[in-house]
Amino acid sequence: MSYFQKVNVVENTRVSSKGQMIIPKRVREALGLKKGTELAVELLPGGGFAARPKATDLVAEVRSIAGMLKHRGKRMSGMSERAAIMAAVLAEDERTKRKARRRT
Repeated sequence: MSYFQKVNVVENTRVSSKGQMIIPKRVREALGLKKGTELAVELLPGGGFAARPKATDLVAEVRSIAGMLKHRGKRMSGMSERAAIMAAVLAEDERTKRKARRRT
């Protein structure tokens, strides 16, 4: 059980004159943030924001959202699931490359 599952915690910090913010140590440790970790910052409705460790690749992004939608089809085996994810990632990569070639 992680630090944040045990307790509903609010940690305070300040924004410096350079727009920098120190993430409290307990938060860094709970999230496994190390020096150089990239964060994805998202603006939220109502004036807030969320910062999450940036996914390092598309497979990680897909896995982070996997299971969010109700699945009505036949359940896939782990191997089939990985193959389907890889096929989707490769198709998206190819689409991105074609789009980039058109721009140049």
